[in-house]
Amino acid sequence: MYIRVLNIKFASNIDAEAMTALAKYEMINMLPGIISMEGVKITELHSIVILKFNNKDSAEKAKELYLNKMKSNPNIKVEVFEGEQAFSVKKS
Repeated sequence: MYIRVLNIKFASNIDAEAMTALAKYEMINMLPGIISMEGVKITELHSIVILKFNNKDSAEKAKELYLNKMKSNPNIKVEVFEGEQAFSVKKS
């Protein structure tokens, strides 16, 4: 499994709400090889998003579709952290 963590800061509440709607209703259905998408709202203008992909190739294809466009938007600042999943522990 390949994980991408996005640290996103928006210029306005409208930008933040639009991106949340895009993620919930479009991106999850459009990204190849995506397993899940989880968002954490830190403040009205700051979010953390965790994307889980089947593999690195799927994550790279997804980068071309959305991430590069987000990075080129002057109203959105994005930091990206990604890599192979090291471990997953669930309490039983």
